[in-house]
Amino acid sequence: MYHYRNVVNGLTKFVDHELTPKMTGLNKWLFGTGAGIVASKGEHVFHALKDIPLLHTLELIEEENINVTCIYKELLRQAEKGPIHIDIPMIGTVTLDKTDVEKMYRYIIED
Repeated sequence: MYHYRNVVNGLTKFVDHELTPKMTGLNKWLFGTGAGIVASKGEHVFHALKDIPLLHTLELIEEENINVTCIYKELLRQAEKGPIHIDIPMIGTVTLDKTDVEKMYRYIIED
């Protein structure tokens, strides 16, 4: 279990170090700006989601902690089946694969 702030900080580092450097021009600024706004609202988002009963039933959230390892293991299993392509309006397509999942996890647990 990792505190939600570690998760937000780790995901922010992943975006800053792995995603935005691959972008150029306006896309880089737009994506970075959007990601920064989401990160700054991380606490609000967590508190809005933490009371969803299913997340507690699945033992994904406990108080202010997120079961990152459980999510990572299953996400990695899915990523091993092949990459995903996410279409982001005004940005374009972002492709994520197994190595991205591993990097995200490292950024979170090393924070």
